[in-house]
Amino acid sequence: MVRKIETPFLWFSQLVRGRPKPWDYFKISGLMVNAYEILKKKKVGENIQKIGVHRFLNFNGPIIMDSGGFLFMKENRISIHPDEILDLYEKSKPNFGVVLDYPLSPGLAPDEIKKRQKITLKNTKYMVKKYTGQNPELIPVIHGHTIESVRWYLNELKKIDDFNIYGIGSVVPSVFTSKGAGGIYNVIEIVTFVKSQLPDNKIIHVFGVGSTLTMHLMFYAGANSVDSTGWRTKAAFGAIQLPGIGDRYITPNKKHKKYPNLSKEERKVLENCKCPVCRKLSLKELIKSFEYRAIHNSWVFQEELNTARKLLKESEKEYEKYVEGIIRPTRFYRAFKFAKEIKAKYSIN
Repeated sequence: MVRKIETPFLWFSQLVRGRPKPWDYFKISGLMVNAYEILKKKKVGENIQKIGVHRFLNFNGPIIMDSGGFLFMKENRISIHPDEILDLYEKSKPNFGVVLDYPLSPGLAPDEIKKRQKITLKNTKYMVKKYTGQNPELIPVIHGHTIESVRWYLNELKKIDDFNIYGIGSVVPSVFTSKGAGGIYNVIEIVTFVKSQLPDNKIIHVFGVGSTLTMHLMFYAGANSVDSTGWRTKAAFGAIQLPGIGDRYITPNKKHKKYPNLSKEERKVLENCKCPVCRKLSLKELIKSFEYRAIHNSWVFQEELNTARKLLKESEKEYEKYVEGIIRPTRFYRAFKFAKEIKAKYSIN
């Protein structure tokens, strides 16, 4: 059965055999799994196709399955046919399935970019025509690094079908950097531009958002839906998320200096955390355990999503104040001000 999702929405990217499982501890919005992983793990894949992905994961909320195009492409070629993806979707029954896309990477020549865009559009047309089921709902992916390219791509998509959800891909690693022409400024403009080109009832999904800060920035720019592995990857690096603050290191690691260490004030914030781990355990336990950090991080992600939903129900202005407040002390503040200007340019409220 196709599900309607409450926006804004966050998909927690998860390995099908991955631990921990945050949904065992509290309610999360939704899960994203990857077709590449499922198809590469033969026994696991057979089980998922036999009993369905919801039952396999013991999760009854919305599930989206990515086609795995990016991971298949790492093998230097797309080694799978759209029919195989459609067959997996039909048998495993996620609520949403992403078309088999051919992502762009930084530094590609213009002719290679156009080639990959056309392959993705061809796959999209093929899958839409071939698939007659209702579960999952197919999601196309927009690829392009310039407004002109994205405009062309959107027009081509409209010739194929009228979709409920439109994905925006090829933004990683751009979304993580505040520098360069291909950085987050470009991502913001593309998201806002796509928002301006689609009816208000369409959902725009941005693939591969890292932290809660960039999640809020994408929502502010015009996205309705995002996915993130950040709750797991940050935990693996020894970092935790703090609500309304961002990433902080709690484990000593000389190799990774991306995030600052906890201040005294931030320790107090952590001491008052109401997540399933912090309610029962100490900072020492968080320091020792990847799983505890991952549960804590996922809780913070979900709480920040809940905050976004609550404030957006009050007014766009209230949400704007919140986003500006949490981003102001960070390296993304200029990106926020840029987003404000771009929204005005494209007449997005």
